[in-house]
Amino acid sequence: MNSVSHSAILSSQDGFVRRFLFPGFLIFSACFYSYRFLLGMGSPLTTVYDSDAPAWLRVLKDVVWLAVLLAGLVFSNAESRGFARLNRQAHTAFFRALFALVCLFVLMGALHLLYRQSTLDTFLYWIRYPLEYIPVAFFLPIFVLRWRPLVPMLLGLGWLSVAFLCFELFSGRQMGFYNRYGSILGSPNDYGVFCVLFIIGLLAYASEWSHWLLLPFMVCGLALTLSRSAFAGLLAGLCSLLYLRRARIGVLVGLVLLLSLAGLLIWKFPVVFAFEQVQFGLAHLSGLDVAVDNSTALRLYELRVFQSRFGGFDLAPLLLGTDYFHIESWYLALFVRTGIFGLLLWLVVMAATIVRGWRHRNLSQAHAFATSGLISICVASAFVPYPDTFPTNLYLWLAVGTIWMPVGREIRELAFV
Repeated sequence: MNSVSHSAILSSQDGFVRRFLFPGFLIFSACFYSYRFLLGMGSPLTTVYDSDAPAWLRVLKDVVWLAVLLAGLVFSNAESRGFARLNRQAHTAFFRALFALVCLFVLMGALHLLYRQSTLDTFLYWIRYPLEYIPVAFFLPIFVLRWRPLVPMLLGLGWLSVAFLCFELFSGRQMGFYNRYGSILGSPNDYGVFCVLFIIGLLAYASEWSHWLLLPFMVCGLALTLSRSAFAGLLAGLCSLLYLRRARIGVLVGLVLLLSLAGLLIWKFPVVFAFEQVQFGLAHLSGLDVAVDNSTALRLYELRVFQSRFGGFDLAPLLLGTDYFHIESWYLALFVRTGIFGLLLWLVVMAATIVRGWRHRNLSQAHAFATSGLISICVASAFVPYPDTFPTNLYLWLAVGTIWMPVGREIRELAFV
């Protein structure tokens, strides 16, 4: 590896893995759940449809991911694998902490299984959902070294989601979830985060008119999701960009336009566009009989169950968690599954990643964007368990892996170790 120069490492970008395999999987991640609208199949938790797709179709994304990961490890060249190894060695403390988080999930899952936790629940909520895409953070240098060549493809995905959203809106079919739209990602919450990532990236780094043209469409897409978690994530992500003058101007102009548009829409279409409480109030004043989204009531019920499990401050639940039950907040879900140790370790991993990204935000656009995106997902996860849901969990670990890629002088130091 001593003889491998920086340019030689970067030149390996044109390999099969980076030019075709990884971009293809990114396209697949955004398009996979389009079957929900196209085939009229989807979980009642996230769509209007009564029945989900068959198991083989839902598991297909996991098979594809395992194939992509295996192909990446097998077909990548020696320089790429060496670069990934050197990157892990340069940040040993972080990657050990991340590996410890993986081990803790597996250990807690095994303990819960011994105490007669459902085998399926253990596999899904301790192994598959939270851990499936963590390998991206460990092996990202194998799949991508420079994000800039992928920008045209990513912008194309943004336009594709807009086209699919328009197809939903004007198809005449029943769609969305409580008058919410999920576009090509199939879920309003995940599409909301998808729009947030595009809004942050375009607001910070758009350089051509075609980039700026996409921005209002993604804002409209976010508005149509009515995803409160995504709105909170956007606010946090934008706050992390306020050190950029163009971002401050864009946020100011965007807020004025967004508030004006939101006020007009809520005034003209209160039943469709308002949140549950506002919607109920306006409908009541209008004399309308409206069936509203009851997610607020469900979350209050989940909090009461959580308080009943941990309210006594018994040592065993605090350290080991409790039997699985569904709760929307990712951080409370972590407490349920892994106890206080898992929650603290997760916070340490994410905090260390955000601090590193913030320190290098002026050296690399990729690091700056990944940091703001990660902050958005972390904040949004306080309301929805995004680290459990595809493809947002994939994007989360892509952001983590990007932030821990070398930047500035670190590249030269690694290249000549």
